[in-house]
Amino acid sequence: MKKLFFISLAVIMILSIALSGCGGGGELNKPGGGKEGGRLQLYASANVANLGDPEQTAGPSDAAFSFPVVEPLLIVGADGTLKGWLAESYVIADDGSSITLNLRHDVSFTDGTPFNAEAAKYNLDNGINSTMWPNMKSVEECVIVDEFTVRLDFVDGKFDWGAAKSLASFWSVMMFSPTVLKTQAPEYKMTHVVGTGPYMLTSYERDQKLSYDANPNYWRGKPYLDGIDYNIIPDPTVALLAYKGGDIDVLGVQAKDAQGLIDEGFQIVTSTDMVFNMCIIPSSKNPDSPLADIRVRQAVEYAIDKQALVEGLTYGYGVATNQEFCLAPFMDETCVGYPYDLQASATLLDEAGYPNGITIDCYQVDVMPDDLGLAMQDQLKKANITFNIKKVSIIQFTKMIGGGGDGWEGYVFSYGFPGSTVDPASTILNGPLNFNTTWISCAQPDELLTLSTQAAQELDQTQRTAIYKEISRLMTDKYCMWTFMYYTPSLTSLSSHLKGVSIGEYTEFFVYTYAYKE
Repeated sequence: MKKLFFISLAVIMILSIALSGCGGGGELNKPGGGKEGGRLQLYASANVANLGDPEQTAGPSDAAFSFPVVEPLLIVGADGTLKGWLAESYVIADDGSSITLNLRHDVSFTDGTPFNAEAAKYNLDNGINSTMWPNMKSVEECVIVDEFTVRLDFVDGKFDWGAAKSLASFWSVMMFSPTVLKTQAPEYKMTHVVGTGPYMLTSYERDQKLSYDANPNYWRGKPYLDGIDYNIIPDPTVALLAYKGGDIDVLGVQAKDAQGLIDEGFQIVTSTDMVFNMCIIPSSKNPDSPLADIRVRQAVEYAIDKQALVEGLTYGYGVATNQEFCLAPFMDETCVGYPYDLQASATLLDEAGYPNGITIDCYQVDVMPDDLGLAMQDQLKKANITFNIKKVSIIQFTKMIGGGGDGWEGYVFSYGFPGSTVDPASTILNGPLNFNTTWISCAQPDELLTLSTQAAQELDQTQRTAIYKEISRLMTDKYCMWTFMYYTPSLTSLSSHLKGVSIGEYTEFFVYTYAYKE
């Protein structure tokens, strides 16, 4: 099964980001002025599938539960550049054939295993050899240079930003204790995690709570908090009430609840660090599918009033989109797209041989809210397009979309995930252009695959930006590849007594590392 992390419900993922707070850069010394003691109460709406086994399938919120414990080799700064973390520095070869990572000498895993080149290589090899995750496929091998130095050699000597940025953000190449990974059974690892991070997992109660205590030997200095508790609250209304009542300290806010919180005096923080660009993906690779005809895909596009979706579903926070890269600097402003036009839709359907309309299935993960699908269904009906929504479980969905899976006929609901701190190589690799390791029923034009490979290897940032803008435009205007609709910034509210949280500052990998309560 493939990458549940990338196909899960958007609202769950937004909560995960709010809880995990990936960022990067900045001074690594422990900041002064915090108050010792107390426990931070967080929540998540999904239970754990896999906490600590990067060789297995992971669920939508698993990274959030792991990030207090495991850390990356590098992190991504606000400007998109790579910064040192467990690797205090790195060097990219002049010819782009490799990246050398110089590891810190003063770090240990909380089970006593030393963090060194051998430990780093074990984790990196897991990523390189993974049949589950595609991010490190451009790396030929990891070579130990000395006790605290490793080198990643790229396939054919060609640098790849997707792999490089994965060292800073991707769960499967975080630094897990190799002792645990080598000696424990998968069932154990999936409910336990050991790393080098600021907190240690001490208790796991399925469907209820995960508890972490501060790591007294954390290499940057012990956290101010005694610990963190993640409370599993599937119902967002219950979570909202718990936040208002002071039972949890941070809330990933649904757009419909934002204004009410503001009216009651709560602060809302918005972020586009990572956004979910809602979309539907066609079975255009299937030659017998009506959606293999670009005119049918274009007819569907023209029949969707994206601004109406934004106004009806996002409570003023959404932004209509027409392309994969919906944020600067990779958004192509010249992209025309398919503005709402029922007559254009009808004309294209007629030309494609469907003068009396067409019926199309669209698969939706069963935990996804119904509002978007129903709104699209009503809109498409006006264009004589019957949109049948078919609900499937996450497990079924994964089997459909992954390599070696069954595929699908019609559309599937999903999203792209561009963002201010998300490298476009990662957006593309885990989205539309991954050489059909996922989204196997959707055509991936050779022209775009070639451009994607060029962009991932390009060291000049100006050139990279230009290529990704071209990809974004061509996906829409030339190929009508995915149908994008809108994104909503992530919305987070923090209790007034919680201080030292680094959301939006890009100084921490885990934004609650040095949080404290007044």
